[in-house]
Amino acid sequence: MLQAIPHLLCVHDPVEQRKLYENRSLAGELGYAADEAGLAGLAGLDAFVTLAHPDDQTRAREQLDHAGEGQASDSEELAYRLRKADGSWCWVTRREIVLARDGAGKPRQVMSVVQDITGRKDMEVEQRRQAEELGVSKTLIDNALDGITLTSMSGQVVYANTAFKAMSGFGDGAVGCGLTDFYAPESFRQLSNEVLPALMKDGAWRGVLKIRRPDGSEWMGQTSAFVVVGPAGEPTGMAAFFRDITEQLRYEEETLAQMRVIQAQQAALRELGTPLIPIADGVIAMPLIGTIDRERAQQILETLLNALGEKQAAVAILDITGVKAVDGEVAAALVRVAQAARLLGADVVLSGVRPVVAQALVDLGTELRGLVTCGTLQSGIAYALKRKARSMTV
Repeated sequence: MLQAIPHLLCVHDPVEQRKLYENRSLAGELGYAADEAGLAGLAGLDAFVTLAHPDDQTRAREQLDHAGEGQASDSEELAYRLRKADGSWCWVTRREIVLARDGAGKPRQVMSVVQDITGRKDMEVEQRRQAEELGVSKTLIDNALDGITLTSMSGQVVYANTAFKAMSGFGDGAVGCGLTDFYAPESFRQLSNEVLPALMKDGAWRGVLKIRRPDGSEWMGQTSAFVVVGPAGEPTGMAAFFRDITEQLRYEEETLAQMRVIQAQQAALRELGTPLIPIADGVIAMPLIGTIDRERAQQILETLLNALGEKQAAVAILDITGVKAVDGEVAAALVRVAQAARLLGADVVLSGVRPVVAQALVDLGTELRGLVTCGTLQSGIAYALKRKARSMTV
């Protein structure tokens, strides 16, 4: 029976320094050969010291000395590490029990009870590691900027981090609330008809939810939710991450509205910037003001061609008196307008050509074929009327 118990028992006489009984060999328990030097016979007692970890040897020696001096206590248990034959370390506990004393009270029989606690120590280390990881994880979750919740399968919030408590307006009262407490009826219908079925089917859902605060105000939460599963793969709860994007959506809507206003204003300005003025039957004028870019040049071309087709005009006057600058792109656009007009049987008169503009056109080397140029709008109109009169005479 003694040999079958998991503990290692060793009875020795500390006065005569000899071993009286051992249920199993310490050397064998540690993987050493029974006759290995330093571990057999009486020296086996010293193995508790010689094989101890360097950091534990002093305590191991003190325990043996106390036992030999009769100072051992049945309740005094020491844990330390012993080196095994393969070089690894095992944790053991050792307790000294005085079984018999002589007439002078000195111990003559001391039993050492040794238990291998390596598995327990490993478990303690793993538990400490897990506790540290959980502590770090909880700290990270509690201090995350996004709101984080854990909800039971019955729909009750069992955990909410600091961010969610603040953004939801519920504070510490968020824990224990049901899902219906966070949503207006129409929003809860979305949760019931879209989110929860997707979670049960796919295990995850992402989207935007309108969430209600206790004071009735609502905020838009960009949500990422997933199902939490247990060891057997069964769903045990639902976790969700929330980010308040109310201001972001408001800003985007305001920006979009501003863009629509700007686009409408630009369209109105383009229309104002390309007015068509009927001068006489068959003669139209388009005074141009400001800057002409590629987009506006295309609009001028489209507006003028449509007018030539609708009004059956024979002469179109483009007045560039108000154009800020004429570069190669503007000159090329004017040439395209003239060429397109001629295909419709109309002539284009370019008026308002100032000396600086003329010099720029010459420097650019632009060939203005198909364009009649005039210095002023008045001279352009006069030319157009004469051109119309000659065509009517013919």
